[in-house]
Amino acid sequence: MAARKVTIRSVSAGSVFKVATLLALLGFIAWMAASALVYYALERAGVVESVNSLIGGVGGDQVVDMKLAMSAAGLLGLVGVVFMSIMAPLTAILYNAVADLVGGIRYTMSNRAR
Repeated sequence: MAARKVTIRSVSAGSVFKVATLLALLGFIAWMAASALVYYALERAGVVESVNSLIGGVGGDQVVDMKLAMSAAGLLGLVGVVFMSIMAPLTAILYNAVADLVGGIRYTMSNRAR
């Protein structure tokens, strides 16, 4: 088969927004699962109890627990989702502006059987 040369000159900001938001939400789910696993491992290792005793030793009454850890992880994760959802279309718009100046990205497609 013959190779076909293609040039990407424009990327739709709307489609980039949809794909980036979906990927960011999937990343958020993975983030929350990883946060729960890390908290569980730290709790089993006794780190959470040590932190709570340290906080209590200096006169604090805040207790680090699963609810606090997951709330903090959720807030940080949602900030990341919003950031990705805003930055991805802005990046596509920036790409479109630069591609107008330099002609886009050129790549070669081919159908080789492996």
